[in-house]
Amino acid sequence: MYKKTISHLTFEELTIKFKRNKTNYYVQLNFNKKDLLMKKFCAFLLTSILLSSSAFANKNIEWNLAMDWKTTDTPMASTSFRVAQLVKEMTNERFIIKINGREKHNSKVSILKLIQDERYQIGHTNSSQYKDLDLNMIWFTSTPLGMTTKEQNAWLYQGNGQKYMTKVFSKFGILSFPGGDLGTLNGGWSNKNIQNIQDFKNLTLNTYGIESELLMMHGATIKQIPLSQIQDKFEKGELDLIHGISPSIDRKMGYHKIASYFYTGWDRPASQMQFIVNQNSFEKLSKNYQNILKIAMKIASFELYYENYYANSEALRKILLEYPNIKIKSFSQEIISELKKTKKLIFTQYSKENLLFKEIYDDQTKFLENIRKWSKLEENSYLNSVGQIE
Repeated sequence: MYKKTISHLTFEELTIKFKRNKTNYYVQLNFNKKDLLMKKFCAFLLTSILLSSSAFANKNIEWNLAMDWKTTDTPMASTSFRVAQLVKEMTNERFIIKINGREKHNSKVSILKLIQDERYQIGHTNSSQYKDLDLNMIWFTSTPLGMTTKEQNAWLYQGNGQKYMTKVFSKFGILSFPGGDLGTLNGGWSNKNIQNIQDFKNLTLNTYGIESELLMMHGATIKQIPLSQIQDKFEKGELDLIHGISPSIDRKMGYHKIASYFYTGWDRPASQMQFIVNQNSFEKLSKNYQNILKIAMKIASFELYYENYYANSEALRKILLEYPNIKIKSFSQEIISELKKTKKLIFTQYSKENLLFKEIYDDQTKFLENIRKWSKLEENSYLNSVGQIE
């Protein structure tokens, strides 16, 4: 209820009642009986103000969200549904977001393009796939041998990450916010024992992004294979390393049933996704609704990480129980060392060609140098210490 009283006039009371979207609003006025004209004028003025501000600001809103994955592709899809639920609850069902998975919108254009053209107001996607549109998109998902999930979240929320993300996406008329992280992604599934950097020569992988450039420098062949064909290509020997995601997702795909080796991650130590919002649509929202949307995205993003963290532990337990002969391996220090050198070579070249790339690279490198000290001291030192005792 909205109530307006002119306290210095203590005469006849007039209550104006009007209705908007099943909500009653009241304007209470006090006037001298003789001030009939003033009464009518103030009633009209205050009613107009309330209709144009408070009532209008909280009008019913309906948005559509396009995901880069199907609605059944959990846990990624869970994040969008959680945002919609939180926004609905926090606005008393006055701001509704309808979810459209890949199977529904089935668009051949990118999610970024759909949001840019305002065909959808909001999207859930992965920035690294837009590398060809802007090289600097890679920084907001993950970079090979770069920041972990915790470190990248710290950079986005406490460092300059959000500032740079806003700068990169703004030229498309889009606002971008962290959209959840699946954690460190695995290095892949294979039947080959990869022991040194030379083993990548003529190795066929289905990876993408900046990491593919590093591997191609060492003779690897990169193929873009549809998800539905991966197992078939692997079993036929046309694919040597399945570049999976995480145990929770890969177990559903059945990769553990056809591979002998499970390689731990190196190329995607984080896997940040993004909520992208059409800037024009966002600015039409009241400040209250803008804040609610941002809060909902932040909550859902953090929940995704822990949902998948637990799911990964359960999936790995089941995989090792059902297929105990699978060997879990990490790439050797020699391989990692060579990949680090290759990354530095490629990133240095990009820095010469792209000033913003260099600016972000320098900023993230400096941030990582500082925060990595704590990363090593925090969980790593504890786990190493406990491991020695046990």
